[in-house]
Amino acid sequence: MAEEPQVTVDTLVCIGAGECIRLAPKVFELNEDDQAVVVDPDAADLETLKDAERLCPSGAVAVRKTP
Repeated sequence: MAEEPQVTVDTLVCIGAGECIRLAPKVFELNEDDQAVVVDPDAADLETLKDAERLCPSGAVAVRKTP
């Protein structure tokens, strides 16, 4: 059985650049404070999620395997 990734955004670090939303618009959206939040972590493949993590300019996006 494949492990599902856990996707989080640290709102204390997020600057609202929107790179994650550009890469995975069904996974992320901006909240009322213009910070990214995860709305559907299953809406993109692992490679896209890892790209969002890698390209986040503030390092707020994290993708980890769940135990």
